[in-house]
Amino acid sequence: MFRIRALFYSVCVLLLGSPFASAADVNIADLTVNPADAGHSRDNRETLSYFGMQLYFDDRDDLLDKALELKEESEALEARSRGFLLIPGDEQDLVAALENLDGAITSLRGELDFVFAGKKDSPAHYVMGTELRGTARFYYDPGDEQRLRFASITGLFRPLDLESYMDVAGVMHSHFGLNLHYQLENFGQLEIGVLAKLQVISLLDRRIDYNDYERGDVFDWGTDIKNTVQPNIDLGLRKQLGRVGLQLVISDLYTETLRGHNGHRYRQRSRIQAGLDYRRHWGSLQIMGDVVPRPRFGEVSSRRDIRVDGSLRLTRRWDLLLGYNDVQEHYERNTGSAGLRYTLGRSLRFDIRGTAAGKRELGFQLGLQMPL
Repeated sequence: MFRIRALFYSVCVLLLGSPFASAADVNIADLTVNPADAGHSRDNRETLSYFGMQLYFDDRDDLLDKALELKEESEALEARSRGFLLIPGDEQDLVAALENLDGAITSLRGELDFVFAGKKDSPAHYVMGTELRGTARFYYDPGDEQRLRFASITGLFRPLDLESYMDVAGVMHSHFGLNLHYQLENFGQLEIGVLAKLQVISLLDRRIDYNDYERGDVFDWGTDIKNTVQPNIDLGLRKQLGRVGLQLVISDLYTETLRGHNGHRYRQRSRIQAGLDYRRHWGSLQIMGDVVPRPRFGEVSSRRDIRVDGSLRLTRRWDLLLGYNDVQEHYERNTGSAGLRYTLGRSLRFDIRGTAAGKRELGFQLGLQMPL
């Protein structure tokens, strides 16, 4: 019996890891937040890579379902018109669908990150990333009610006659660069990170008229999106004070004013973030927040985020991940997240977590760190 128990315990330790073991884990993903946070970004025995992805979709106004309902009502009314069956009053369902959709918003945001560590004696990392913010809003033209009433009297209905429309806007930053990290021992172990990057800013600026929506003519990628290529620099600082690390990040030192296809102005602004971290072998806590709001563009409103991320070691190989994001100056609601991390050795790790604020406000985050 003793041998059976010993064998069972050995198998559990092999599969789950010892809850009493600890090691200085390598976490190259820290560089995606702060170019200076590279203290645990290398393994002296292996060259590492990291891939991260997150996506969040907010459709609490049910814009997509309401738009589908609107399309069905419009098709039904048009079919009755072609069959000369349209009579006064038939337009009321379509008018109600238009009014119900007025002001409805849906939004999407996401990030994609790649990090490749250089040689162990080099201060350089190779970084690629993309960040997207997009929003759509429907605008109902009250004059459409009179147009539809007139169509029901004449018996002729054409979607072309309606003036309601949807505004769509999006901002995407994509970059490729070289992250250089230095530690200044004469200044109390101050860490400095510089990300020199080539950046493409893509602005989506589109008004979708009701008739365009009916015909499926939603986007013209050649004209609705304007791309701007620019060299730029991100600067990061990290200072360890006892067991607490203080962080400061300034992204996009060079800024300019851009315009979308429909004339909406995008005033690029240096993004300044400040925060602190607390890291122990049994877990970690990090708080980072925007000092100034991020710029708006068309329907994409400005926003200021304060993020709290924590991890708690359950066993040698499993960590519990918890997070909270407070959004200010934005219609998006605050979100919470929870997930798990699996670590094998010092370098291989996989993160997965879900994000939610409501039944139609959902997202996910994935992260994979592995040796090349």
